[in-house]
Amino acid sequence: MNNVSDSIAHSILYVKSAADIWSQLEKRFAIANGSRKYHLNKQTYSLKQKGQSISDYYTKLKGVCEELEFMSDLPFITTNAEDVTQFLACFHKQMAEHRLF
Repeated sequence: MNNVSDSIAHSILYVKSAADIWSQLEKRFAIANGSRKYHLNKQTYSLKQKGQSISDYYTKLKGVCEELEFMSDLPFITTNAEDVTQFLACFHKQMAEHRLF
């Protein structure tokens, strides 16, 4: 309880176990990630050059795109099956198209 802010501590004060506290905190902050993803997507679509140099504009856009990519919750693939490889190729193509748009 000493390691969280007062407002958070009050919301978990009567939770019985540490596992339940972690579960509640994970649910709460997973929503915040969704909110951040929404904000980043909105920022991506509204970003304009507005007199900036190409380098400055590209740097801002690339930073937003990289943060979005970093926040993706994709599992690590350890198999090399042909259908998985085909799926990943299609998925990466769609992600590249999404970045292009």
